[in-house]
This record gives sequence, structure tokens and C-alpha cells, in this order.
Amino acid sequence: MVEPSPGSRASQVDLTSEERYRAYRLAHQEERLATRRRILRWVIRVGIGAFSLALLLPALALRALTREVKEVTAGDVLVYATGDRSGLPVDLAALNPGMAVQAFPEGKSDNEQNLIELVRLAADVPAGLVAYSAICTHLGCTVLPTLSQQGYIVCPCHASMFNPAADAEVVSGPANRPLPALPIEVAPDGVVLAAGGFEGPVGPA
Repeated sequence: MVEPSPGSRASQVDLTSEERYRAYRLAHQEERLATRRRILRWVIRVGIGAFSLALLLPALALRALTREVKEVTAGDVLVYATGDRSGLPVDLAALNPGMAVQAFPEGKSDNEQNLIELVRLAADVPAGLVAYSAICTHLGCTVLPTLSQQGYIVCPCHASMFNPAADAEVVSGPANRPLPALPIEVAPDGVVLAAGGFEGPVGPA
């Protein structure tokens, strides 16, 4: 039996070590390539997202600018703004003297500037029924839906008070002008309608 020479054994060991090293180098390169591919895919996705966002934002801004703002106009039916009757037409018969409710023109509640304070001052109509903007002329807060014990419209933010029996003039508080009035009319079936737009700027001016 012929024994392999020591030199032959050494060359075999060296060859095995070199193969292992090459295999290690190859596996390491493949791992680096895979990592680079993952990073490249992530960069591409981020770029696509940023590009899509860049296209979307101007479109949204343009849509907001061109969206029609619906304001209260003559003929609009007034509907309850809150409560169990929200969205239903305001019925004059449900309003007793000394009562107030808040309403929106039907189909235009997305514009908060359309919120209306409807006050029944007396039994006779139309003189006993008045309507004003429900947006305070001080800083634009919404006034309370009910009247004070003195019969005033009250803003809860800074305690401005308005007298609905005197064209919503300022009784007290920091507001410097009355709430703008809204002309109204009552249909034969008792439904309250707007007879025009607000007779002045809504909110702070």
C-alpha cells in the first residue's frame, strides 16, 4: 500500500482551505448584493411615494380652492342643527315665545358660517320671530343655543351678550358689533325659510 507523501497531504489541505475561503467570499458578496438590492428597492419605493405625494398635494390644494362655498340664500329651508330633530325642518309650532334654536340652511351645514340662531320673541308672526348669525362677532365662537334668563343670546367663550329683541345689539362683553340678522319668512305649513342672506359679515370683521 502506497502512503501519500507529506507534500501531497499539505497541498490537499491548502486546496481545501482555499476552496472554503472562496466559498466564504462568494457567499459574502452575494449577501452584499442582496442587501444592496433591498436598499435599492426601498429607495425606489420612497421615491415613488414622494413623487405621488408631490402630485397629490397640489391637486388637493386646487380642489380646496375651487370648492364652492355654499352660503345661506333666499328660499333655503331652515333645519335643526343639533338634537333628535337634527336635519329636520324647523317647525314654528314647536317654538314657544322665549325659546331659541340653532339651525342650518338645508344642505349647507358643511359651512359653519351658516349656523343660525332662531329666536321666538312673541306669539305674533313674523314680527315675533327673528334670526341672527350664531357666530360671535368677537372671536368667532358659537353662541349658546338657548337664551339667558334675561332673554339674551350668550357667547360662552368671553361672555358677550346680545339682545335679540333689539337687532342683536351688544349688551355686554368684548364684542364690538351686533350679530348680523338673517331675514326669514314662514311658509303656510309652518316651516321657516330664509328670505335672503346675512345682512352683514359673519364673525369677526
